[in-house]
Amino acid sequence: MESDSERVARQNAEREEELRRVPLQAIDKSKWPKGVRPISTKESDGLGIDSDGRLYWNGKPVEIIGRRLDLTTTQTTIAIIVAVFTGIAAFGTLAQGWAAYHDWACRNKQPSILACPATDGR
Repeated sequence: MESDSERVARQNAEREEELRRVPLQAIDKSKWPKGVRPISTKESDGLGIDSDGRLYWNGKPVEIIGRRLDLTTTQTTIAIIVAVFTGIAAFGTLAQGWAAYHDWACRNKQPSILACPATDGR
């Protein structure tokens, strides 16, 4: 069993290692919005920070507005599939619009990109 002095020494070593990996950051309270207060000493154990500076409260990441969007693998896959099918739909719409214009141009003796089919004079 670990003695109190050993436990304190281990905790201090762990804290020093944590601070080496993720150093303390300077706090500027003048930039805080109104209605925000510092956390109390009793609440401080709920806060955490990782090596990229992301904030955690009670083990859960705190959502920061203006940060990049992180998608899960499933969400990324679905987004790619939607983008591919949107591109296919856009190409289909373009082809349909071109075919409609070509048909209209041939019927109304207007310029068309391809030659109009020969008519039998009816």
